[in-house]
Amino acid sequence: MAETKNQTLKGIIRLDGATFRDCEFVDARLLYEGGTPPNFINCRFTNTHFAFEGAAGNTVNFLRAMAPPQSNMREVVFGLMPELRAN
Repeated sequence: MAETKNQTLKGIIRLDGATFRDCEFVDARLLYEGGTPPNFINCRFTNTHFAFEGAAGNTVNFLRAMAPPQSNMREVVFGLMPELRAN
């Protein structure tokens, strides 16, 4: 895995398989496509958002389809990610 340290990053940043340590993301679009999950260690984020494409986008859309109460699948989503229930 590639590791990026002590940098300010802007624009489109590809996340798959990367490690970011002590980085600051400013006005960035963090792109995850479903590969090895990234690691963020002591990073800061300003005006930054995630984008999920490819396999990751399909998974996010699948979970969104299961999340509405009328789907009767909401408890399945919470079972997969119980940390969501605390929020």
